[in-house]
Amino acid sequence: MKALRKTILAVAMVGGLTVAASGCGVIDDTIEGLTATGPATPAPPAGGDGSEGTGTDIVVTAIVTSDAAKTGEISVTVDAPRDSQSFAEDSVELPFEHEFSVPTDVAFPFRGSRIEVDAGPGATWIECRILVDGEEVATHRAEGGASTAVCERRLQLGPS
Repeated sequence: MKALRKTILAVAMVGGLTVAASGCGVIDDTIEGLTATGPATPAPPAGGDGSEGTGTDIVVTAIVTSDAAKTGEISVTVDAPRDSQSFAEDSVELPFEHEFSVPTDVAFPFRGSRIEVDAGPGATWIECRILVDGEEVATHRAEGGASTAVCERRLQLGPS
């Protein structure tokens, strides 16, 4: 008799759970997912096919100034997991400014940036600056005719 009561109680509980689950659509959603009668993937947000990022790229700006008309060698790198970018020349006219656009369609889209620039002929100083979305994140001024300015900003997770 005890076994019969346990069986009846188990059937009642399963029946109750089935009714409750079907009432909130869980069973229907599961059946649709298994039989592929529903949409395979959620619809993308309006205005895109789902392949683009948020549309707001990170803008990294490299700026170099000096009291000379030209620099010596210059190299600028922007490190990103999907689209690393660089710029290198033997010399550029001053003041120098170059923008890089970093897509934000991946987690941690910007890893860092670096400028290394030698003072040009006749210079007594050379300065570099890195801006990320208009905010200065690194700067360095080197004094002397044969000086090199190095600016670097690396992404650091956790405490600094």
